[in-house]
Amino acid sequence: MNRYCVALRNPMDSECHVRVGEFPTSEKAFQLAELIALELDAEAPARWSGWTVEVRSIGGQRLFATAVGGEPHSSPAQVQG
Repeated sequence: MNRYCVALRNPMDSECHVRVGEFPTSEKAFQLAELIALELDAEAPARWSGWTVEVRSIGGQRLFATAVGGEPHSSPAQVQG
C-alpha cells in the first residue's frame, strides 16, 4: 500500500481538510478524489464552486486534481507509480 494525501483547495488557493490514506495504486486515490468532488457538488454546488480536490504524494508533490463540479485537471495516466 502507498500513502497519499487528499486535500481540498479553495479558489483563493489555500488548502483545508488534508487527510492521509493508504491506497494500492495512485488510480485508487484519484478515484476517491473524484468521488469527493462529485459528492461536494451534489451536496451544495454553490458553496463548493471553484474548489478542487488534490491528491499528493506523502512528500507533498501534487500528483493530480479534479475540480468540484468540473473536469479533472490532471489524470492518473500522467502519474508515475
